[in-house]
Amino acid sequence: MVTYMELVQGMKNKNELRAFQKTFQRWGVNIIQIDEEAFAHSMFDVQEYALSHSMTLSDGLIAATAVQNSEVLVTANDRHCKRFDPE
Repeated sequence: MVTYMELVQGMKNKNELRAFQKTFQRWGVNIIQIDEEAFAHSMFDVQEYALSHSMTLSDGLIAATAVQNSEVLVTANDRHCKRFDPE
């Protein structure tokens, strides 16, 4: 859900937004909702890693939701999400 909202925020106009939404529908993307458990984990992670790893609210929510749902966390924010690296 957070990734979707971040992508929507990057849209330049309504036409781009509509094209993006149609693509998501065509791909059959499942938008995972954030629940209380994921929020609690993200709150802990942001408290622990905001200063040392520049983790933001959205980083924490995305990472906690991915981990909770056994999804692969794909990110360009290596520094922000280093603790979630499976290696």
